[in-house]
Amino acid sequence: LRTSSGMDLAIRFWNMPVAIIYITAAMLFIGAAPLPYGYYNLLRLVATIVFIWAAFVAYEKKNDTLPWIYGGLALLFNPIMKIHLPKELWVIIDICAGAFLLYTKTIIEKYEAKN
Repeated sequence: LRTSSGMDLAIRFWNMPVAIIYITAAMLFIGAAPLPYGYYNLLRLVATIVFIWAAFVAYEKKNDTLPWIYGGLALLFNPIMKIHLPKELWVIIDICAGAFLLYTKTIIEKYEAKN
């Protein structure tokens, strides 16, 4: 299906809005602070959804590595079968996951600009 501008609807669906990436990264960075337990439950849910979505986007863009990394992050953050780690380790994971999300966003944007 094509829109009036000629853009394929499937491509538009698979492009993740930049605001979602920035909000999720910010939530991950904020997660490094000592906050109520409810925030971390919300963070797990949001991060899992975004990482699953990012894995599908990366897969659709024919990337070989990113779907696996995002899939692993989705498993790590999943709110159903929680992985219990010390808070100190979660701080590192939250910061690294947020930075990785922002970094790969720039890589995908550069890739899209080339093609």
